[in-house]
Amino acid sequence: MVSMFDLHCDTLDRLEFYGDFSVPGGFAAHDASVAPADMAGLARNVADISLEGMEGRGLATGAPSGLGAEQGRAACASSGLAAERGGDEAAALQPDALGRRLRWCQCFAVFVPDQLRGAEAWALFNRVNGRFRRELERNAERIEQVRPRPGAELRHDGPASCGFSSQVEAVWAQGKSAAVLTVEGASFLEDDGTALARLDALEQAGAAMVTLTWNGANALGSGNDTPGGLTPFGRRMVAELESRRIAVDVSHLNEQGFSDLCACATRPFAASHSNARAVCDHPRNLADWQLREIGRCGGVVGLNCFQDFLADTPDQATPDQVLRHVEHMLELAGEHAVALGSDYDGCDVPDWLRPCFKVSGLYDLLERAYGSTLAERIFFRNALDFFDRASAL
Repeated sequence: MVSMFDLHCDTLDRLEFYGDFSVPGGFAAHDASVAPADMAGLARNVADISLEGMEGRGLATGAPSGLGAEQGRAACASSGLAAERGGDEAAALQPDALGRRLRWCQCFAVFVPDQLRGAEAWALFNRVNGRFRRELERNAERIEQVRPRPGAELRHDGPASCGFSSQVEAVWAQGKSAAVLTVEGASFLEDDGTALARLDALEQAGAAMVTLTWNGANALGSGNDTPGGLTPFGRRMVAELESRRIAVDVSHLNEQGFSDLCACATRPFAASHSNARAVCDHPRNLADWQLREIGRCGGVVGLNCFQDFLADTPDQATPDQVLRHVEHMLELAGEHAVALGSDYDGCDVPDWLRPCFKVSGLYDLLERAYGSTLAERIFFRNALDFFDRASAL
């Protein structure tokens, strides 16, 4: 049995916007060649994340990987990524190489494209959150949502029984996968009098983490493609998120915005899907000083499986290259701060990591390199502990 906590995927948007070309983001164009039955729902599909995959089995598929999102999802229609679906082999269930099952906790992000702001962005959140609710109801015997509980207190001997990690363990004890709702790109928060009500609605929905920006600018601040830091409104929203025990996510935020957050944050924050810039020099990866700050504040950084964030060329996104990122992050952020943030269904991941049940091979890689205790920390324990800290009084 391998336990897994993944801090980021874009599977909800990919499933919900299949066939809907009116929604910006490139999901429909990317999956135009995929048969409807193969994207019908979370239980079984040819996306990177499915319930079958989370349980340690999945579809062997020739379908395209995630969307190359980090380079701009809208470009996918012409990128050649939408390869033809494989033949009869695509219907064959493939077990984990060692016959193991997985205990899985997955952060399902609602991705909000930069093109949408305010009411339009909020409508998209509600649509994708509705899809999340339907999938939970349809698959209630296999997956259950876990929510941050602001009333939980950290005790000297560990988290309270109602804490985040205890909820995940209780779901796993029932033989189910755990689901966590998150947001990627909070462009629905505008300084127009609607923000607090929307934050209350996020809290009611059980959102556990919010990425402040995507690559562009919004009312909160600037993403990595744009100059500028957090706005005064953005600083106020950080305080409001923290008061609701919703963790702040700095992935996509530019360096000035990160620095501004360090100055105003009072609780641990995360970089849910980012790598080490010293290993792969991409602006979406974290500089050394950022990794140190995440470790200092009790935060966590999720290893991103996007080929372009792992290496300069896709053929270099090898297991050894992944270990170089892990080693650097461990050295700077510390062994309690490194976790996984796959970015499944939002990017192109190496074939040796997709579909998601193949991630057990990554566990084996980490166990050989660092031993079982640290491998388990990276694979699930650090993320669990982070959410306990972020949601505790």
